[in-house]
Amino acid sequence: MKQFVYVFLDGVGLADPGEHNPFTPGRSASSPFPFETTPSLSQLLGGPLLSGLSVRQPQLLFKPIDATLGVPGRPQSATGQTALYTGRNAPAWLGRHMTGFANGSLRVLIEESGIFKQVLDLGGKVTLANLYAPAYFEAIAQGRLRYAVGTLLALTAGVPFRMPADLERGEAINWDITNRYLPMRGVDVPPIEPQTAGRRLANLARSYNLTLFECFLPDFAGHSQDITQAREVLAIIDSFLAALFEALDPDTTVVVSSDHGNIEDLSRKTHTLNPVPLLVKGPDAPAFAPIENIAQITPTIVSLL
Repeated sequence: MKQFVYVFLDGVGLADPGEHNPFTPGRSASSPFPFETTPSLSQLLGGPLLSGLSVRQPQLLFKPIDATLGVPGRPQSATGQTALYTGRNAPAWLGRHMTGFANGSLRVLIEESGIFKQVLDLGGKVTLANLYAPAYFEAIAQGRLRYAVGTLLALTAGVPFRMPADLERGEAINWDITNRYLPMRGVDVPPIEPQTAGRRLANLARSYNLTLFECFLPDFAGHSQDITQAREVLAIIDSFLAALFEALDPDTTVVVSSDHGNIEDLSRKTHTLNPVPLLVKGPDAPAFAPIENIAQITPTIVSLL
């Protein structure tokens, strides 16, 4: 059975260049030289991540895909992530785009069609690479938080969560890649470089047919409308993905996508109607070329296993 790494980047769309788009190459106030926010990805793809970028090579695919799924309104996290992880048109099934966390209705889709369950039913091995702190589950028990879609994906499939002891062994990655936000969850660990996190993910992937990692940094930065923060976040992700690509075994395919646009247009706090990127690197990249929307990613991965 083949091996896939599925990287979810929350809130990344593709838009035209402009002052409110942090993917746009430019010049900083402190330097006369032009800069690229995502130099590694720009070099790989032959240009910055802007609307109109399309790449189709034997081991590399990049294209914009739809996140609205034919439902009026702006795409939102709960239904978008459910569509990404189940292959079902969650907003059409629910009758609307739903923000935040998965309610009881969406949990039905996740339990029935979650990608972890599908791969396990085929006899494959799956893992969620993200770290989970005890404080998270305490907040759930106290009603201060609700389960995110990715959490329900693992929970309903019986996939173990990675805890601080796993992080200490280098076998977990925090959603922010560098551990910057971990002290807020009561986990006191030193920060790491994004390249280290990328290599850790590559190492984890060697033991599983499907390894999922979720990063929520872009959506946070997008809602902040802070161009400096947005560029810093994208630079972290760029370094992380570059290290992941370099460290992965050559027969492993990486799939990167998002649930809705946000960070690409800092002129607004809301999500956008823009298409989201589909980036696939590895031997199975050509098989993803027919994909036109986010609900088609999971069925494609499962069919290739």
